[in-house]
Amino acid sequence: MQSASSAKTPGQHFRQALAIETPLQVIGAINANHALLAKRAGFRALYLSGGGVAAGSLGLPDLGINTLDDVLTDVRRIT
Repeated sequence: MQSASSAKTPGQHFRQALAIETPLQVIGAINANHALLAKRAGFRALYLSGGGVAAGSLGLPDLGINTLDDVLTDVRRIT
């Protein structure tokens, strides 16, 4: 188990992924299940869009209805 002082930051994980795979392939995920499938398929990075949150979590079109808090809720679920 890593101690808190030796744990990698998200930025360090990202830079390591870039060093391993250039160009880094990034896939979109709209929920935790999709993120797990992407991980299983070998992706080292993913992105979450506001449109994906609107459609996947709120069942709404991407019309600027969802907020940053809605996106952060899904980020917490995925990570």
